[in-house]
Order: sequence, then C-alpha cells, then structure tokens
Amino acid sequence: MKKRLARILAVTLGAATLLTGCGGNSGQKTSDSSKKSDDQKITEDVTKTEGEIEVWTNLSQEEMNFYVEEFNKIVPGVKVKVTVMPSKEYRTKLQNAFRTGTNAPDVATFEISDLGVYKETDMLENLSQEKYGAEDISKDMIPYVDELSRDKEGDIRGLSWQSTPGGFWYKKALAKEYLGTDDPDELAAMLSDWDKIVEVGKQVYEKSDGKIALLDDVESVLQLYASYKGQPWVDDNNHIISDDYMLEMYKMMETVVSNKVDAEADMWSAGWTSGMYSKDMFILTCLPTWGLNFCIKPGIPDDEMDKAANTWGYMQAPIPYQNGGTWYGMYSNSKNKDAAWAWIKTMTSNVDYLVNGLADTWGDFPGYIPAIEKCIEEGHTDIVTGDQQYFADFYETAKEVKGDPMTKYDRQAWTSAGAQMDLIATGQITPEEAVQGFKEDMKNIYPEIEID
Repeated sequence: MKKRLARILAVTLGAATLLTGCGGNSGQKTSDSSKKSDDQKITEDVTKTEGEIEVWTNLSQEEMNFYVEEFNKIVPGVKVKVTVMPSKEYRTKLQNAFRTGTNAPDVATFEISDLGVYKETDMLENLSQEKYGAEDISKDMIPYVDELSRDKEGDIRGLSWQSTPGGFWYKKALAKEYLGTDDPDELAAMLSDWDKIVEVGKQVYEKSDGKIALLDDVESVLQLYASYKGQPWVDDNNHIISDDYMLEMYKMMETVVSNKVDAEADMWSAGWTSGMYSKDMFILTCLPTWGLNFCIKPGIPDDEMDKAANTWGYMQAPIPYQNGGTWYGMYSNSKNKDAAWAWIKTMTSNVDYLVNGLADTWGDFPGYIPAIEKCIEEGHTDIVTGDQQYFADFYETAKEVKGDPMTKYDRQAWTSAGAQMDLIATGQITPEEAVQGFKEDMKNIYPEIEID
C-alpha cells in the first residue's frame, strides 16, 4: 500500500524532462541530417578493429563487466571504458553530454522509451549508412525490434541485443493443485481471454478459501493492456490514446480487484518478490522474457536453487505483447566510430556470443533471429523451469508482437496509467474517473496534448 500511495503522489510531483523544454538546442534533426556521413573509416572485419571507446549505461556493473570480457574475446584490439550510473542520474547526464558534446560517450544504452526520443534527433548516428552494414543485421532481427530501431524516416538509430516478448510465468505446483494441470498449452487454452481469467480466478479464490489468487497483482492487467495497444499513447497530432481503450483496461482492473482474482501482491515490491518463492500467494505473474532472471530467480536463495528446480513454467498470454528492451546507440559526434561500431555489431549480432554468453549466462532472449534459432536448436532451458524449452514460445510470441511507436510520452504515460490503477485498486475512483485522471495527468505535464 505504501508503494501505491507513493506512486500516486509521484505523478503530481514529477515530470518527464527527457529532451523537453530546451528551446533551440533540442537536437532535432536538420533537413539533411539523417543522410550525412563523415570520413571516419569502418573496419569491415570488426574482429580486427583497434581503438578505445567509452560506454555509458544504467545497467549493472556486473552485467557490463561480463559484456566487456566477452567482447574482448572477440575483438581484443578495442579497449572499453564503462561508466555505470543510476537511472535517474544517467538520463540527465547523458542528455547533457550529448547536447554539449562535453565528455560524451561513444556508445550508450537506451531503454525502449528513451530510444523513442533520441532516435528522432541528431544525437544518434545513422547506422543505415552503407559503411556500417546495420541494414543487413536489422533485417534478421525480430520484426518489432527492427521497427523500433528505426526513426520516422526509416533509418536505423540503434540496435538491440534482445527481444522481450511476454506471457504468464506460473508456479507449477499451485497450477496443478488449483487448475488441474501444469501443462503450458492446456493452461493457455484455459486462460485464453480475460473473461476466462476472471472466472478461473474466482474459482481459485473459493477453492483456496482466499489463501491463493490466480494473478499476483492488478498490475498484470496493466502489463498486458499497456504493452499491446496497437497505437501510441500520444499520436503525431498530439491526440491522446482513445478513451475506449483506457476505459476497457480500467474496467478490467476493477473486475479483477472486486472478484479477488489478484493477490494484491503490489508488483515490484519486496512482498511481491518474496511471493515468487518463499510464500504461496498467487499462481501467475505477467512478465516478459526477463522476468525469470530479474524477478523470479532473485527471490530464490542461492543455496536453495536446487530445491527450486522445475518449480516454474511459462505459458502464452491471451495476446502477444512485449515489455522493455534495451538498445545500443552511437553518439553522432563520436571520434571513435570504428571501435564504437565494432561494439554495437558484436554485441547485437555475434551468434556465438548471443547464444553461449548472453542467453546461457543471463537468460536473455536475443533479438537476432539466427541466434534465437540456434538457442532453440540447442534446447535452451533453465533449472527453475525444468526441461521446458520456453525460448520456442518466446519466439512464437515475438514474431506476432506489434511495434507500438515509442515517443517522449511513453515513460510518463506508464506512470500516469499506473497511478490511476492504484486508485482503482484501493477503491478510491471509478474506471471512468481513472480515464479522466490519466488524461489530466498527461495534460498537466505535456500541455500540447489534445484531450476531449
């Protein structure tokens, strides 16, 4: 509850400032900026590239140390300096460095919503230039990843090493006890739409005498609806997403809460994390590919990992959605573009690294199709999911994902939508009031938005 109230307050106190409110120094593209090139030569065989680059990121130091070590096994001639920062500090410092050109990194990581802003500026190098060969890489990416990597003119402004389709992760023992099966295909058929989810959720609550819920938290509803909109939060004409879609989402949240379909586990809280292993509170959680390694497994003590073997499964959700993802982008004024490209190309399209390094070590699901297919061919599994080869399910979902446009509004839209969700979850407003509250939150922060 404390977390929910804090998030409600945060909407009224915080505003998204990424690349806004900076007048003529916004970095917006000039008429010919997307096609311009320079005389920096690019080594065709990146394994022979030499040089030095600086990479900025808000990923963990542990991850980056691993990435650098793996990269240098492939490209030993490039020295990589990594600067890791907390997310809030990172966005501000990166924005300032790119704008001023002072001590700017050669390469930076961009979460999906941030890339949606930066790729429409002069700050990121156009990787569609022939000398890079990024087109040959991106055409073999999952379609939505390729689409989101491009600016409005169709030029590639970044490449991602991952794709992040999502579904339901479930506790096998509880599924077997309360749903009668732990088979992912049977569960997907049983829970193939929201009406079925609600009905089954009511049965689980009754059968368990209120001790177990089908879903972890009402935010699982937000995860699905907000990640499968088929439209931007705010379109090119500054019109906000339709009332009908938002009302449908908020009504479903109200239905889930009122029928005790969710465990009120407060997604992302400490209690929610403990519910992944040490407590039996819910059967399903709605998370994308990274949910296993960054949400479920962190709740399992290291000395109990063997005990947790084969306790979780993965099933398709009613809709093919995605959530999250991180891209590498190159600073357009970098003096080290040859080495910067060697990093980006290697880390997003080297099959051996993506399969044997990234997927096997971090459980990350690649965005590069040749690497995905090799993972599936080799039968990628995890101790926690037993012998289930869930990468094949990821792949099927990823191919169907819609690439909703990512813009400067996305981060705040998620925050505002979540704040209204919390008010519904605590019984303070109706779905109709939530729709209006969402629009007013967005309008307060972005006055240019048109609302009815």
